[in-house]
Amino acid sequence: MSETRMLHIRFPAGMVDQMAAYLKSHGVNRNSFIVDAVAEKLRREMQVKSFKETQGALAPEDAPEWASSTGAEWVEKVRDKDRMVLPWDI
Repeated sequence: MSETRMLHIRFPAGMVDQMAAYLKSHGVNRNSFIVDAVAEKLRREMQVKSFKETQGALAPEDAPEWASSTGAEWVEKVRDKDRMVLPWDI
């Protein structure tokens, strides 16, 4: 990063404890961890925004191979996995 700014942010005490334990066991820098987490969240939010903006751009006849239930089930499974929040992700 070429330019940085300092932020003062309050976290729930339990989350700070969990994060400290995770960082200690993995040898990760707290600042890097938080920056990476925010970058990941922003990336996901931008993806959601893009998906919403392009929703309906193709009619069903434009991509008939997407109409099968097998393809749709696979897409749903992938999306659900990406949305899943695990306890150690917090």
